[in-house]
Amino acid sequence: MLRLLTLATLTLTALAGFSGAANAASYGNFVDPTGTVSYMNVQDVNGLFGAPSVSLDSLDFTPTTYQAQCTQCPTGVTTSDILTLDILATSGRQIDRLQITEGLDYSIQSFDPAGFASVSVLANVFIDIVGVNGQSVNGINASVPIELTPSNNASVFGLGAQASGVILGNTGSIDLQQILANAGGSGEITQVRVSFDNTLQAFHQGSGGQALIRKRDADFVSLTAIGSVINTPEPSTAILLMGGLALLARRRPSA
Repeated sequence: MLRLLTLATLTLTALAGFSGAANAASYGNFVDPTGTVSYMNVQDVNGLFGAPSVSLDSLDFTPTTYQAQCTQCPTGVTTSDILTLDILATSGRQIDRLQITEGLDYSIQSFDPAGFASVSVLANVFIDIVGVNGQSVNGINASVPIELTPSNNASVFGLGAQASGVILGNTGSIDLQQILANAGGSGEITQVRVSFDNTLQAFHQGSGGQALIRKRDADFVSLTAIGSVINTPEPSTAILLMGGLALLARRRPSA
């Protein structure tokens, strides 16, 4: 079983909606120490996920500033980023399933009788199978929803209203073989391209309070790739099979 991918970070601190600097980043290639997959061409469109580290069977990102925050911003502020990478199975293995999870925390306050504060997160995953049986393929893909619990948004109204909590996201186990079968294909999946993005939004109206949502304190975004050994005959089995075929080839029909 492989894990890939943990959490990201960007700051959007604002009294009136200030957005932190965004710079594209390319983090390169990483080898899974368990020997199941490699994580190739890891890139971050806005540089907010930060450089990853490899631990056991996972590629982890530890964000500190991926957030949307504002006070007195009735039109809202938005922070977004996209992480892309290829998962490449090592020789003799295939990739069967993926699972992506993430966590965010939020805090919203309103100190105005007519005040309002809210936060929300939009999350998307796009899976593209680009290698089958070690050969390049195209047009085999799927958009996978992330189920956000307890909801993808939270809000408060009125004087002294406040709330805080954690939002968890999970794709569940993504059956890559089913995606392949739906496209009319079959075989061992050896390379998968993943695109994962989040858009964080914060709104606040009134004379006091704030709205904040961040991928930080919950401290994880992870992608788990579940792989298996490609089913090939054992050497002894192959030898016996070839021996049996040779005997059949020498056999003559009876007169």
